[in-house]
Amino acid sequence: MELTRPDAELVLVHRGRVPFEPRPDGLLDARWLEQVDGGGVVTYSQWSDAVEAGDAVAYRRYRSGREAADDRTVGCVVLVSVEFDRPRVAEEWVDLVFTALAAEEDLHPGGISAHFHVSLDGLRVLNYAEWTSARAHEEAMARGNGSVGVSEPWRRVHSFAGLKHSDVRRYRVVGDTGGHGEDL
Repeated sequence: MELTRPDAELVLVHRGRVPFEPRPDGLLDARWLEQVDGGGVVTYSQWSDAVEAGDAVAYRRYRSGREAADDRTVGCVVLVSVEFDRPRVAEEWVDLVFTALAAEEDLHPGGISAHFHVSLDGLRVLNYAEWTSARAHEEAMARGNGSVGVSEPWRRVHSFAGLKHSDVRRYRVVGDTGGHGEDL
């Protein structure tokens, strides 16, 4: 699955496993993620145009970051969900995260990429982050005291005006519509 595909107009995130058989019009790709601690499954799907979201949260990709020419194997997907008390601040918060990442002198080497999405209602951010392993992410979070870094901008990220709630969960990929992973 290419997370930065330019034809993906919409991303839907469902709690639970959504089967896509037969394949609906507009579906570009889907990936099923199982929480590493056994807490459940999430379906992350990319769509070429607007579709009925149903019980999913609908997002558009806002910004991505990746190490240049990084071909390491993704061993863990970390989904960071953030909620705000008002719309039109999500992009500002994501930009602040990128400022914090750039200010960090010693990021954990296990981070591969980060793909930030903003919900269509403007109240949520989803970071789909790829790591070499769950352990690498755990180490980074412990070293950063709840973030992946310790620089001053990280304190601003966590105390951002309007930030209501954030949640961090680690997953492993268990399948996708491209035929990779376990049979679904």
